[in-house]
Amino acid sequence: MKKLFLISVLLITINVLGQIKPEKVNGLKIENQEAVFKNDTIIKVVYKKEIENNKKPAYFINGELTNESILRTINPNEIATVNVEKKNIEIENVKYHEQLYIITKSTYNPKLISLNNLKAKYTNLKKNSTVFKIDHNIINADYDNFIVDEKFILKIIVEKFENKNEKLNVNFINLITKSEENIKKSKEIILRGKDEFAVNK
Repeated sequence: MKKLFLISVLLITINVLGQIKPEKVNGLKIENQEAVFKNDTIIKVVYKKEIENNKKPAYFINGELTNESILRTINPNEIATVNVEKKNIEIENVKYHEQLYIITKSTYNPKLISLNNLKAKYTNLKKNSTVFKIDHNIINADYDNFIVDEKFILKIIVEKFENKNEKLNVNFINLITKSEENIKKSKEIILRGKDEFAVNK
């Protein structure tokens, strides 16, 4: 957990220096809290959008440049060290602001796969649009280039959504990671009835 916290703090620091206010950074949620009262008569509408960061850092895992998407599913317990270098770098005509170096344990052997390849490998979904989520957070990215560690996926939940009146036919794929919290929840048995309670296996 210390390593996950360290990575989260480093990513927050990078984003703050880049004058960005992320909604979610590698498992850490940052929200602007505003006072809400039950007698409010005006409904607040919020449009969420992906923040474009022209000063994004370069991410390296064991010395190799990687897509920052892997940070969503890398096992924090397999990380040996994390270092940040606050200097600009240009790689293949792409400019990066700062560099994040992650060194994993020698025993770490990830199985990297794109979201679209994961869908083809594990589901029978062929047609219709697909929306991916990781731990219930929507992924707004190119699914051919968004890379995850297959070994850190606990469960794949597929939900088909169809609304004929709205002419919608969408597949939702939610990847549940092997975080400590998710593993703990997976061992709970919830009994519903007059009294609802959970029992750990």
